[in-house]
Amino acid sequence: MNTKGLSLNTIPPILIPFRFFLTAPIFGMLAAILLFFNGSDILSSRWHESTLAFTHLLTLGFMLMLMLGALYQFIPVMLGQLIPWGDRLSAIIHASMCIGVLSLALGFLLHENLIFFLAFTFLAIALSFFSLSLLPLLLSQMKKQLIVFLLRILFVVLVVTISLGLYMLLAYVYPESGIMYWNYTNTHALWGLVGWVVLLIMAVSSQVIPMFFVTPEFSTRILKILSLLIITMISSLSLLAKNLFLLTTLNKLVLSCTLIFFAFYVLSLIRQRRRKLSDVTLKFFYISLWSLILVIVFWWATKLLDKPDYQIQFDLSIGILLIYGLACSAIIGMLQKIVPFLIYLHLQNISFKHPESMMSEPKLVLNMKQIITNKQAKTQLYIHLSSFGLLLVAAYWPFVVSGAAILMLCNFSWLLYSITSAFIQYSKNKRAIIIFPEAKIDFGF
Repeated sequence: MNTKGLSLNTIPPILIPFRFFLTAPIFGMLAAILLFFNGSDILSSRWHESTLAFTHLLTLGFMLMLMLGALYQFIPVMLGQLIPWGDRLSAIIHASMCIGVLSLALGFLLHENLIFFLAFTFLAIALSFFSLSLLPLLLSQMKKQLIVFLLRILFVVLVVTISLGLYMLLAYVYPESGIMYWNYTNTHALWGLVGWVVLLIMAVSSQVIPMFFVTPEFSTRILKILSLLIITMISSLSLLAKNLFLLTTLNKLVLSCTLIFFAFYVLSLIRQRRRKLSDVTLKFFYISLWSLILVIVFWWATKLLDKPDYQIQFDLSIGILLIYGLACSAIIGMLQKIVPFLIYLHLQNISFKHPESMMSEPKLVLNMKQIITNKQAKTQLYIHLSSFGLLLVAAYWPFVVSGAAILMLCNFSWLLYSITSAFIQYSKNKRAIIIFPEAKIDFGF
């Protein structure tokens, strides 16, 4: 593992990221349960209320919840500075996210304006507080140009995505407002799934992959060009009139080539890794990157073939590839490394204050492979890949949707088990370390 350039002493209390990590799989499980009972409705249209509830349980409840937790840990280690007011605000942000996402899903299912109002209020509180807490840090002068550059772009994309989502939600809170939310749906999805998700994967993978897999460093120049192209193209597609066919097609072509180039660039770096041992986490990255490539190939194929009879199935396939294939695969894979690394790091820091604990047998500072074992990670991979494949099949043959939902439930349940058992191990070993006396420093006075 290559930890060069990391600020390993600048880490927030472990409960800050873990409150997000432990909650997010529960929303994934709720999405799976909804799919089991409302599968036929979810597969019937992207506009159905059950489909919207299912999608936002995954995108906000699982994906964004985990991303917020990861950023609370990721930014201090990368930049050497804690997110301002992290101790105080993270609990408020977490609670507001939980209430907001649950309210949003229930609002779609029950058609209650009051529930939509709760969703709007709490999601606005959570995401505004998080964005505002990041702002002072991103405006300060910092040396690590690449990651700071990517985080600043991510911040802009997050603000645009949140603003679009909240504006669309107002149409449900105040139906008499006349807001035509469907006009913004594709733009919201474009900024959220192509902008926020891809750029976040770009930012995190540029640090995580060289660190854990000892690959060559990501090129600063290439990532800056790619990120600027992505945000320029999605901005253009959002603003251009639909009747400008040639110009919008050119933008889509440039965006597609940019995303494919990014995927193959990361795959080429992984192939050059010095640590050639087989690693389960890499397979999650492979699934994620190939899903991105397949999304682009599939999207262009559907446009060129022009088969309106299968448009619903095509839309569902692209959604599954983007959300479950690209985003969930990368996130679940990263957690297989991030969770053990965090626990190892915190236990190590505690043991430095109690040096006698280092002589204990068995070792109280666990090896990363003891925290989430290879067997656990492989089980996660097999369940995730099976559920992903069956979800894609269910888009065309709905009779298998119940099986896909059960496998999906198993996927998120196993993830929750792995994170929970890791945190229990941490708590147990932390108590054991603290039993030992603290080191006394003699300053010679």
